[in-house]
Amino acid sequence: MMIGHQIFDPEIGKRVLVDHAFIVAGGEITKQARNWIGEKLDATQRAQVMFMDRNTILDLFVASNIPLPAGAIPAVSLLNDDIPF
Repeated sequence: MMIGHQIFDPEIGKRVLVDHAFIVAGGEITKQARNWIGEKLDATQRAQVMFMDRNTILDLFVASNIPLPAGAIPAVSLLNDDIPF
């Protein structure tokens, strides 16, 4: 929705269409979603989009040698011997 709406640019004093966007998600951004957004932007000649999903964000923590936040990796229970059905 943000791509189709104008915003006010205070530097030039006019309303303009968005031409850059960061799309950040706590889960996975699917290939289909990326392609759909890319097609919408290509149709209007505005294609500066950066996608950041959960794995990308976690990779940034690892590459920067910053400890992962609590709860970033789900806890694995070794005590449960039940077979799930």
